[in-house]
Amino acid sequence: MDTATLIIADVVLRLKSLRGAGRALNKPPGSVAAAMARLEAALAVPLTRKTGSGLMLTLEGTRLTGRIAGLAQLVATLFQSEPADLSVSLRAGEHALQTMPTRSVSLEALFRLLIVAQTGSIRAAARRLKLGQPQLTRQIAHIEQVLGRPLLTRSRDGCLASDAGKPVIDTIRRIESLWLEIVKASDERFRRAEITVRVGSVMPLGPDSQIADLLASLAARWRLAYPRQPLFITSMLAEDLLDGLRRGRLDTVLLDISSLPDDLDGRLISTSSLALLSPRTFARQGPGMRSPTAILQSSPIAIPSLRSGLRQTIDQVLTELFDEAGRRQLQIVEIDSIPVIMKMVACHGFVSILPSVSLAALADNLVGVPLSDRHQLPLWIAWLKDGQDRRVGRQVFEMVG
Repeated sequence: MDTATLIIADVVLRLKSLRGAGRALNKPPGSVAAAMARLEAALAVPLTRKTGSGLMLTLEGTRLTGRIAGLAQLVATLFQSEPADLSVSLRAGEHALQTMPTRSVSLEALFRLLIVAQTGSIRAAARRLKLGQPQLTRQIAHIEQVLGRPLLTRSRDGCLASDAGKPVIDTIRRIESLWLEIVKASDERFRRAEITVRVGSVMPLGPDSQIADLLASLAARWRLAYPRQPLFITSMLAEDLLDGLRRGRLDTVLLDISSLPDDLDGRLISTSSLALLSPRTFARQGPGMRSPTAILQSSPIAIPSLRSGLRQTIDQVLTELFDEAGRRQLQIVEIDSIPVIMKMVACHGFVSILPSVSLAALADNLVGVPLSDRHQLPLWIAWLKDGQDRRVGRQVFEMVG
């Protein structure tokens, strides 16, 4: 980590824009983005997320914005030979940073200078840091050159902070204290991230659903079988699960797609037929039940988007029931939240198509109309064929398969 990165990150967090920070600092957006990536990697947590043309602070970004601003202000005071005014003003409708130090120093080098000042000896500090004395001497000389003033007075008895160096040493001490406060939590995140098994799953349809039972059982049994290896479980759509697996953010996933892509290996856990979920009054016709086709034609339909595996299977059902003209006439509303879909059916006159295994306990005003068994919703456990986490996938399969 270096001083320039902290100043850049402070401006990004305040302006909530990479391009805006680039204009304010007279730096290309790529350099600004790289600085943010370095800080987020050091802290093991994202500070911003893209939203439209700008950025949105994450919860951790919001929490750390003030501390990072404090670090940037302290860093600015080091460069007194190049006065750094970190106030951001509005010019011609754009934020602009008035001045910024043109050179940078690593925090590691600054903290080594602090140890030299504390021990009063470059030789003793080098031994403590397990560095060669010439290397440490060069680093101190570089800091003095960048800051434009001598920071230590050297003698046979050792070295002490010079008059110009005393306020610098005090500032570095404050920088170190604030930086250690910030990274303390990241050290624990790094440790847990190295050993945590990350399992992604399609979203359960409710607390009584098959997937909810599987995940709860997995979490409980994993804790007993692998007490020193934390398990992290997250739920999302099939498309996001595949992306997380391929990008290394997930070790193994539970998917509801019809077949696994060529780059994945896995095991089939179960299959489920689909049912038409409808208000009971919609489904009844005299003493009997209306056909699924008639119910779907007369009611608005709430189903997940094409980013979900469930929707892919639902579309197979709709293709079997209706021709192209009939499908265009269906009143489809896409909702990527099963609880919201259930609420729309129960309270707002919608119908839906969901796995029949998830409809065991329905409210009295709802009914599940069985659909053709030709279209089964599969549930896979999958992992990358060439990944390092095949063993994890098999461990999870043993517990849920």
